[in-house]
Amino acid sequence: MALDFDISSPPVRPVEFVALAEAIFHASDADESWWLEWKSTLDLTSKHGCHHIARAIIGFANRMPDEAERFTCGHAYFVAGVSPGALDGIVPIDVVDLDKGLTPYLGSPGPRWRPTYVTVALPAGSAQVLIIDVEPPQWGDPIFCMRKELGGVAEGAIFVRANGASRPPKAREVDALGERIRRGAQQVEVELLLQAGAPVRPVNFGEQAVQQWLQAEKREAMASLLSWERHRQGGQERTPRRAYLSGTQAGAAALSEAFEGLGYGLVREIPEDRTPQEYREQVADYVQRCADSWPQALLPGAAAHVAPIELELNNLLSANLAEVEVRLYVPGNVQAVRPRSADSMVVNESFVALPDRPRPYGPRQASLFNGNHYNTAHTSRLIMGPSNRPRPPIPRIDNGGSTTITFPPVHLRPNHRVRLDPIVLVVEAPAPAVITAQWWATSTNMDGTVTGQLPIPIHDEPLPLAVVLVEPEAWQQHRTRSR
Repeated sequence: MALDFDISSPPVRPVEFVALAEAIFHASDADESWWLEWKSTLDLTSKHGCHHIARAIIGFANRMPDEAERFTCGHAYFVAGVSPGALDGIVPIDVVDLDKGLTPYLGSPGPRWRPTYVTVALPAGSAQVLIIDVEPPQWGDPIFCMRKELGGVAEGAIFVRANGASRPPKAREVDALGERIRRGAQQVEVELLLQAGAPVRPVNFGEQAVQQWLQAEKREAMASLLSWERHRQGGQERTPRRAYLSGTQAGAAALSEAFEGLGYGLVREIPEDRTPQEYREQVADYVQRCADSWPQALLPGAAAHVAPIELELNNLLSANLAEVEVRLYVPGNVQAVRPRSADSMVVNESFVALPDRPRPYGPRQASLFNGNHYNTAHTSRLIMGPSNRPRPPIPRIDNGGSTTITFPPVHLRPNHRVRLDPIVLVVEAPAPAVITAQWWATSTNMDGTVTGQLPIPIHDEPLPLAVVLVEPEAWQQHRTRSR
């Protein structure tokens, strides 16, 4: 049967090494691979035994880093004492003696390896097994070879892994090992600069700010009832119809009155069917739903109100950098979201997902043109369907107390610069004057990871929650133009 072993992470503990040996016992002869080789038994004190171990270690060490990383995070394993269906074991020797026996053939410094002995117990019996962990190859590693003649293998012989065995390389494989050396000689050199969006306006969504917003929403919702009660106390049971209307409705009402004598009516009034107490209960329910839902509306609101930061990535080398990926970590009480603008807003898309206010208290008008029973003119909106064009990659955002943004990879020509996607940082107030972010950059055609720090200035005047949750005027104008 196939090797039953998890290759997503390297085994490092004795219990994991035992699991690997047991998986080999239950595997088939065809399961030796790029990262695994075994021998049913081996005399660790003999040249024959040293030959097998040295050959395997060199083959594993001469793999290409990107290919090796696909299995057990680049680690490779030589296992002696177990094979499919056989647990023959080995006679252990001191690991210091094992190192002394192999160093003349592997060189010093040479491939990086680590031996471990484990006891494997199966229904057929138990035995000692040797597991040698060969560390992942790196860009810039030399070509490893036999440093001394051994068992008919000449000094300087090179081995690579292929089809579950270590063998002499082909010409293209020697070229690949040369490329591995060259890629390690030149490291990624980039710098990340903050070019726009600073200082960042923090957002005040503390308990006091939330209560102030909820009270404002309650006052706004109650305004129509209070107005009705004032009119009633003043002896006016009903406000003249024209006082409720404006714009096209007022014109329609005037036209309706002109035709009433002829038995026609274009606008009719519908009386209020709720009691004041029922309306107060609707408002109380609305305020409670606002209290429950504002956290989900915070990021969409901030995306429209907080200016995004814009980062510039500069290539400091006179060489092309392919697929440069930048990861930015911003500590503290910070979240991130992609910015929103009026130009990018779908015409029929709501601003934030907050509850609808109760219908204002009092009589309302119904137009016979469209059957609408509300105080506002009914207007159709354009519904924009999905585009068939492929969407460009977008930053990956991980919010969790602090935020990590991974930007889509970009190509950088020699000594050129590029702006990364804008990002809105939602910083909770109160906040420090400067937040120091950490960043990492890697490239697919060069080795190494560049790291650095990015100071982000923070504005001393926060935006209140009530402002963040109100649709910006630019969005309102965009809606009007799009209708």
